[in-house]
Amino acid sequence: MKLKQRPQDFLVEEISSFVPDPSGRFFVYELEKRSLSTFEALAILARRASLRPAELSAAGLKDKHGATTQLFSAPRALATDTGDERLKLRFVGKCAAPLTAASIVGNRFRLVLRALDQARADALAPNAAEIARFGVPNYYDDQRFGGNAHGQGFAARALVLGNFEEALRLHLAAPHRKQSLRDKQNRRLARDLWGRWAELHARMHRGPERALVEFLRDNPGRYAEAFERITPSLRTMMVAAYQSLLFNLMLARMLEAVGVPLVAARNRGGEIPMHRALDDATLEQWRELELPLPGGSTRPDDFPAAAPHLAAVLEQQGITLDQLRLPGLSRTRFKAARRRALMFPQDLAVGPPVPDELNPGLLRADVSFALGRGSFATIVAKRLVV
Repeated sequence: MKLKQRPQDFLVEEISSFVPDPSGRFFVYELEKRSLSTFEALAILARRASLRPAELSAAGLKDKHGATTQLFSAPRALATDTGDERLKLRFVGKCAAPLTAASIVGNRFRLVLRALDQARADALAPNAAEIARFGVPNYYDDQRFGGNAHGQGFAARALVLGNFEEALRLHLAAPHRKQSLRDKQNRRLARDLWGRWAELHARMHRGPERALVEFLRDNPGRYAEAFERITPSLRTMMVAAYQSLLFNLMLARMLEAVGVPLVAARNRGGEIPMHRALDDATLEQWRELELPLPGGSTRPDDFPAAAPHLAAVLEQQGITLDQLRLPGLSRTRFKAARRRALMFPQDLAVGPPVPDELNPGLLRADVSFALGRGSFATIVAKRLVV
């Protein structure tokens, strides 16, 4: 299966609880973007408005590889002519405070599943029926694993283990193919000249990475402080990536312990087993079951069904809950939270398979559904074809 072969193959529309407040001092815009992450889109808009990106507050983060619609707030009025064909702005009202994730109810999706062979096309209808009845494991998917230095390791795991130098190395010296040429060059230099800070600083292109190297040139060995100088949004992504992996591993163990037949899918975090069906008692228990998104303040006793599986995952990773408090850092945190074990797509509709004009000899199918905040449509798509 191929997803997102074209931007219009992956359409996302935010479902918001936002209600305009004419007396509010913040300006709210509907942003339509294509082939840009939310961070990238807001950076472009902030630069045009002579604002800092942090002054533009999006309710949520939307996929880069698709066409998405979402809301964000700004401290003053913006020009709706963006000058960029990938971005479209529409003023929708005012609000009293910057928008946050609390204003998101969920998202509506319209996907095109491409490059399906006949067996996968035939599986769509029965799989959709199973999903509607038994739900889908609420795993995090690839979009969440951008902080995994592209297969070279999780910087946040190094933080948990107290290896601040390794965490910084994974950020500064791990080039990958999707970076710009300048970023690749900077990271290759950092890889080759690690520890030779004066020489590295002299040869790097200007940018945030060079500023970190400048700090290390003047303060050698102070890796924890250097790490906390990384842009806050990037540090948050690194922590979220490893936290998401811990959640996925825990949920996978719990499903395997249920003892029902499982089908296998994969993402950047590894194998993610999925159930076809659950017995009535398990379905009743799991329908509203919440699991910990682990952090230093997580209390395992609050999650009796998950506690032994969380303990096993932490042991396998060689870490403890107390280490998730990240002693030695003051501005980087694992924020404990709760997350549903299952997601139940609403209004799930699967169109008939038809010839795929982009992949001759194969089939495509149109799919639509809605999900609650924080759930991944790509997980539903993977379950539909296995």
